[in-house]
Amino acid sequence: MYKISSAVPVDKSFIGNYSFPKEELVSSDEEKADLLIKLHVATVLGNMEKIKCKIFFKDSKGVKVVETTIWATCEKNVQIKGGVSIPIRRILDVVI
Repeated sequence: MYKISSAVPVDKSFIGNYSFPKEELVSSDEEKADLLIKLHVATVLGNMEKIKCKIFFKDSKGVKVVETTIWATCEKNVQIKGGVSIPIRRILDVVI
């Protein structure tokens, strides 16, 4: 398992430069469903109340965390400010 406690904080403006491998990080159906619920809640709170969340994700170099507002949760990605997206398959957790 990946250590979220060792996640490196990053600025959302750099995420577009990261490389995201194709492998899924969350394997069980239950964990995937839980993550999608968190993403949808964070999206609603971000759009209605401007509440930021922490997204823990893993690119090709390691675990990172960004604090941001999620503007949209799509089938394969979450959209954040500036048209930047993070593949859901690479998200480890979302903390609201």
